[in-house]
Amino acid sequence: MNFIIQIITVTFFQNAVFSRALGASALPQISRNKKNLAGFFLSMTYIMTVTGFICFFIDRLWEVKGFEQVFLPMVYILVLGLVYIATLLCLWRFMYKTFRKMRKYIHISAFNGAVLGSVLLNHELCDTLGQYIALSIGIGCGFSLAVYLVSTAYDKLYSEDAPYLFRGYPLLLIYVGILGMAFFGFTGHQIRI
Repeated sequence: MNFIIQIITVTFFQNAVFSRALGASALPQISRNKKNLAGFFLSMTYIMTVTGFICFFIDRLWEVKGFEQVFLPMVYILVLGLVYIATLLCLWRFMYKTFRKMRKYIHISAFNGAVLGSVLLNHELCDTLGQYIALSIGIGCGFSLAVYLVSTAYDKLYSEDAPYLFRGYPLLLIYVGILGMAFFGFTGHQIRI
């Protein structure tokens, strides 16, 4: 039960996109087509969870002290690249039809700032394998929630009704900022005046 509560907390109350802006640059690209959401959600959560799982054991084998900490993000990027390549090769070899459908989602999912950010957050915040997995799944679900919220407003943000100077990306940034403040309010933080 605690595992599920951790996932829900990370998804809704500590949303990685709205509270830390992880992966925010990929939002416009993913949210254009609502048909992409399910495939993206599956590939994003899978990549984050597998990468977090492997990095848990790397963290346990390699106690980071001092100068070695500089190399830790590079090790995480290497693990992420290996998970990406292994996923593509396995899908291509054993499930070619699925490979053709999921290939575009896996590219965006693997090389998204939210994935590397989740691994670094795992390193800083988690102690057990269950916490690593719960945080990874929660960030994947939270990122998917953020993409869904942006995709629901995508047509209005890019419509002719929006002022020309704000149409598109500027209005998207304002919208994401407002959503970020709303999610920040869910966490119970008070604004200091």
